[in-house]
Amino acid sequence: MGNITYFGDDLGMQKGIAIGQERWRKYLKPCYKKLYGMIKAKKQDALIYMHTDGCIWEIMPDLVECGVNMINPQYRANGLDNLVRVCKGKIPINLDLDRQLFPFATRSEIFDHVGECVKAMYLPQGGLGLNAELNYEVPLENIVAVLDALEKYRHYKS
Repeated sequence: MGNITYFGDDLGMQKGIAIGQERWRKYLKPCYKKLYGMIKAKKQDALIYMHTDGCIWEIMPDLVECGVNMINPQYRANGLDNLVRVCKGKIPINLDLDRQLFPFATRSEIFDHVGECVKAMYLPQGGLGLNAELNYEVPLENIVAVLDALEKYRHYKS
């Protein structure tokens, strides 16, 4: 495995790309392609990991064209159906689970959420990581529930 280079950028808003898809493709995509190309030219086995907040599912294939190897999208902003359609079997993701659910959910709802994501995105060959951001407003019992759910599904096989 090569070196992983991390990039964080918030390209999306709640409903789409901050500057729109066409402007992003015209102005920013060439910059990302050049930047990631420079990294991969220096080290052939370099892997690019990109975090971006917001609704970005429509440009995820473009990010891969630019050289991104794994994307960290948000569940709530992108919708699981969109992520399954665009990513499953094509783009490895480290899915940011629904952090807005964790402070108020029951243990059962947390297990349902994690299970839904894993069952929808799982492939035997891989391509799915899960990220659970647990902020200060998440009660301790819900933190335990998230960890228990992740433990339950970490070796999931359909």
